[in-house]
Amino acid sequence: MAYLFQHYNFFALWHPEVMLLVIILAVVYFQLGGPLRERFGDNLPDVPTLQKVYFMAALAVFYLAMGTPVKLVADDYLFAGHMVQYALLSVVLPPLLLAGIPQWMMNALWKTGFWSRVLRVATNPPFAIIAFNVIFSGIEYPAFLDASLRNDWVYVLESYIMLFSAIFMWWPIMAPVEKKQNRHLTVVRKRGQMPELAMISRGYQLVYIFFNFDLMMPALVYIIDTSTPFYTFYLHAPRIFGISALADQQLGVLIMGLSMATAYLSAFIASYAKYDDSHWYE
Repeated sequence: MAYLFQHYNFFALWHPEVMLLVIILAVVYFQLGGPLRERFGDNLPDVPTLQKVYFMAALAVFYLAMGTPVKLVADDYLFAGHMVQYALLSVVLPPLLLAGIPQWMMNALWKTGFWSRVLRVATNPPFAIIAFNVIFSGIEYPAFLDASLRNDWVYVLESYIMLFSAIFMWWPIMAPVEKKQNRHLTVVRKRGQMPELAMISRGYQLVYIFFNFDLMMPALVYIIDTSTPFYTFYLHAPRIFGISALADQQLGVLIMGLSMATAYLSAFIASYAKYDDSHWYE
């Protein structure tokens, strides 16, 4: 780490533009939850302290992934750094963000027809789970990742795409939207109706989490099951931490795999703890 601080300036290490974005998002959140709350309705409750903590933790994780030396390591040196960054963006930040947004705030923000339609499609469970895993597998494809790492704006863009797809993927489990009726694991809908924005029922959550973890495995197995490193960008990067390119690639998979397993297992246990047979028929 000393190597990074000796060879890079403040802007490359700490990305003030990301810090400014985090500050703006925090100010907007507290304004919406405070002085501007009455514009969204009468007698709306205060945002609970715990939700504020979750939201601020989500912003801290976002800055850690996109504005600290973690991003620099991911950009220029280690596949393991890339996987740390993507683990933060895909399995740590989204649950914290969704847990930090009160129902009334999300309901008010997404009342407009256009954004409501976008969310209803993007958070539809089958679409969300398939889109996230296709995007993740596509990003990790060696030729594509190598190309994006050589163009910083492409790598930043795909990081944000990964983040939003992860938010949509977590939505059916943690939707901060008032539940009007149960949402089901189906792509079929009646004429004139769109899927609800609320979370799916507890029983379906167990199925959703299980298959989401399964869909992650092929990409991870593909990356780790090799005796030769195949990310040429990282293969030729300076070995600043004394770790070989093959060990770096395998370590990256272990980091992502353990992060996913921990997050999904925690979500599975939380859903199962609140589960009873009636949830299948709600």
